[in-house]
Amino acid sequence: MKGERGMTSTPTSHEKIWTGTAVSDGVAHAVVHVLKDHFDEPDEEPIQPGTEDHEMARLNAALEVTRQEIEELQRVMDGEQGSAESEIFETHLLILQDSTILKQTEKIVREKLVCVDWAYYKLMCKHMDALRGLSDAYLRERFLDVKDVTHRVMRHLRGELLNHPMFDEPVIVVAHDLTPSDTVQLDRTKVLGFAVETGSSVSHAAIIARSLALPAVVKMHGICDELHSGDTVLLDGEGGLLIKNPSQDTLARYRLREEQAERREDVFQVERHKPSLTVCGSSICVGANAEFIEEVEIVEDSGAEEVGLFRTEFLHLENPDATEDQLAAAYGRVVSSLAPKRVVFRTLDLGGDKIDERLALEPEPNPFLGWRGIRLSLGRVDLFKRQLRALLRAAANGRVGIMFPMVSGVQEVLDAKAVLNDCADELTAEGVDVPDEIEVGAMIEIPSAALSADLISAEVDFLSLGTNDLIQYTIAVDRLNDRVAGLYQPTHPAVLRLISMSVQAARGAGIRIGMCGEMASDLTLTPLMIGLGLNELSVATTQIARVKHAVRRLRVSECEELAKNVLTCTSPAKIRDLSRAVADRCYPELFE
Repeated sequence: MKGERGMTSTPTSHEKIWTGTAVSDGVAHAVVHVLKDHFDEPDEEPIQPGTEDHEMARLNAALEVTRQEIEELQRVMDGEQGSAESEIFETHLLILQDSTILKQTEKIVREKLVCVDWAYYKLMCKHMDALRGLSDAYLRERFLDVKDVTHRVMRHLRGELLNHPMFDEPVIVVAHDLTPSDTVQLDRTKVLGFAVETGSSVSHAAIIARSLALPAVVKMHGICDELHSGDTVLLDGEGGLLIKNPSQDTLARYRLREEQAERREDVFQVERHKPSLTVCGSSICVGANAEFIEEVEIVEDSGAEEVGLFRTEFLHLENPDATEDQLAAAYGRVVSSLAPKRVVFRTLDLGGDKIDERLALEPEPNPFLGWRGIRLSLGRVDLFKRQLRALLRAAANGRVGIMFPMVSGVQEVLDAKAVLNDCADELTAEGVDVPDEIEVGAMIEIPSAALSADLISAEVDFLSLGTNDLIQYTIAVDRLNDRVAGLYQPTHPAVLRLISMSVQAARGAGIRIGMCGEMASDLTLTPLMIGLGLNELSVATTQIARVKHAVRRLRVSECEELAKNVLTCTSPAKIRDLSRAVADRCYPELFE
């Protein structure tokens, strides 16, 4: 089990078990880090006369720990990114060490006899409100700096562990939700698994967990209030369980189960590097989805034939101010490490749940229908060109594809291609050699894009189906909303018709089409996807060996007959059952 070494259960401890939805297999045994998704405003608690000095000592201690934390972050950033990014933390330190704020806080504590938590927080809120209302963009950004420092200090006043988890020991992260911004702050080398109160199999936490080969469980309601950082737990990513204070018997049972699972998995892993050919000899390209540079070795070892989706927004969220040179170096490292495999980079898909607060100071009423994906990039051409120039430069290191996310129609594709061509011309004029063989593609994840896929296909080299959003937008279902989660149905007839329509459009234009959404990883639906005409599937690295194993046991003609029958079927459940029947007959061992 991950993280098990040196961990024991205490005789006086009693097991407590929470049940949720399993979304990423594996077992981990470690201490918990509770990652708060919200900030509780402190109460205006009165204090006893004579305790004012104690209150101020608490604040000074919190300020000192925060200073050490920020300076450590600054050292890490300075070593990884350079001085420009570490200067952000200089601003944070100046805010933290502002003597005027300290004096004003002490004045409130002594005159009102209130706890220092409330006094400091209220004072910092006044500063934040003043900055947020200013018209000057630079000063508005200082609001974010003040907010960050304030929340760090308050968390230390409340005695919580560091919110920026640069852990000394491996941990299991527990959160209400796990946003992309949370993920990029984690020291992912120390994270052994995720347990999240909300979410679904296609939520951000689930996708990231599968990408990093970590166990994860979602829909574990109430755990953030009942668990505390430092508690010892066992996370079962297959059974959907979180066990606090697991007994020695429980640990032994899980060790045995994991050993058996590893022996079964070894069978599928043996041939993971061989091509995935169906029984009748058709080639199905099985690629990997990735988002972090440190995944390169995992991708290489997984047996992936390409990277069908590299989500670039996570690199952006880690360092929003990265220069073109830094981006080119990062992208180039991925390309050169995986050469001669093709790497398809999705341009920034910010917005929705991937928020860069520097670009979105004003919250949107419905961010998933707002300024996101290609809309944001075309609205911030400076940011878009910086990324595109970096990608074109990185293409000198190997095979690169560039695809545009969240396009709603052909005009956005034309506009994005025009910016890309401008970047290529600029680089050529500067003496930079831009390869001719870079492929340009578009993601089909909005119904309007699927309905106009024939128009889009005429302008690109490939299409990629992003089924997570395509399903969500087609059925009008928020995949993270428990009330309607049951309506999120990948096998809904409308979804399958849009997929089929997109495949036919691509085939008519003579271009390739693949799928990079979570639907591509669903082994129950692999026969149906092949039957609909898809011959490129990009999945989490943990699923590559299994998907290849499934492909090798399928016959295209049988899959096509399945698809023909399915497209006349009205029931999502029956459609899934029909596909599952083929899967059970051809590769039952994958469902044991």
